[in-house]
Amino acid sequence: MKTLIVLALILIVSNSRAGWLQSTDMCNGWYKQWTDDAIADMRDLPFVIGVPLDKAIIEKAHKQGTKVLAYVTFYQMPPGQVYQGEDLAKHPDWNVIKPDGSIGISCFEGTENTGWKTVCPNSPAFRDYALAWTKHIMDLGVDGLFIDNGHPDVECVAPQFGRHRHIYKGKDNIYAYRKLLEAVRYRVKRYGDDKVVIVNAGYPNPEWVGACDGQMLESYICTWASKVRWHNESQLLDYQRTWGPQADKGHPLIALSYIGHTKNPPREDAFYCFAWARLSGFIWADWFTAKDTARDLYKLRLGKPLGPMTTGGGYHMREFEKGVVVVTGESAGAQVILPGRMFFDVFSGKDLNSNIPILDKGVGRVYLRE
Repeated sequence: MKTLIVLALILIVSNSRAGWLQSTDMCNGWYKQWTDDAIADMRDLPFVIGVPLDKAIIEKAHKQGTKVLAYVTFYQMPPGQVYQGEDLAKHPDWNVIKPDGSIGISCFEGTENTGWKTVCPNSPAFRDYALAWTKHIMDLGVDGLFIDNGHPDVECVAPQFGRHRHIYKGKDNIYAYRKLLEAVRYRVKRYGDDKVVIVNAGYPNPEWVGACDGQMLESYICTWASKVRWHNESQLLDYQRTWGPQADKGHPLIALSYIGHTKNPPREDAFYCFAWARLSGFIWADWFTAKDTARDLYKLRLGKPLGPMTTGGGYHMREFEKGVVVVTGESAGAQVILPGRMFFDVFSGKDLNSNIPILDKGVGRVYLRE
């Protein structure tokens, strides 16, 4: 029986695919109150991250056709208060223990998570808790988990101090965290193959490929921390070359941009970020920062790509079942040659008079076939 269970786990981790996730153009996140108005505002989106653990709210979102993912972290907890159903202060055998015997401190100490401590994925008791909490969330009917802070403390020496034993002796916490992700994903998939696990470490990590359904790249091109576009064309091409093939193979990447912080018109930044994401095969997200200036992007359903990204004279382009996505280079504008005829320019809201539009430098456009 144990052999059969292990084989089932391997098959699910290796081969399971959620088709709806692979065909998604964009998603969003909402960590504020999920009022009826807020839920209605999500209507055009395939899925939204951050749903409260409230069955009535989950059902409201589902009724309008919006899938929802619950937020969770298996990196840090605040001792002295109940968080994710437990108080870390009552579970000292969950703490990461540093070589000097001190408790691991969150990397966010001094910012938004002062006083939070790191937890050890190699601790048997913490692993049991993480799987029980996963079950509790999934029982509410969510469509999966968004696991934030996917960057565990690499080292924990708790066994040397008799603080807790380790499941995987001689292994670091990168190995243990991957094993925890695999176990969490296995439990999530027991609720249906269409349920998903997305991991956010702030950047995609090759170590997590195969242990989750997708990852996140935060501050993609535009971010609250910069008044100029954060990534240049060379960096974006590197992301596309590295992670585009993974996305095409079924491990999508959510590219999260924060719109409204550069000197560019927010609509221009939103279309540029969206276009680069879709060129690369990524799912785009903006955490609702572009909803007042580029909400029409939320409604787009481009369908499957008809081929890889191609490069012309000063621009990059990718063709989809229902349209074409284009970005121009940073140094000069370009005359773009679109495949076929009869296109609608989503940015301007007008039909094209020609299939050879002339674009300024550093812009993104989406053209739909009519």
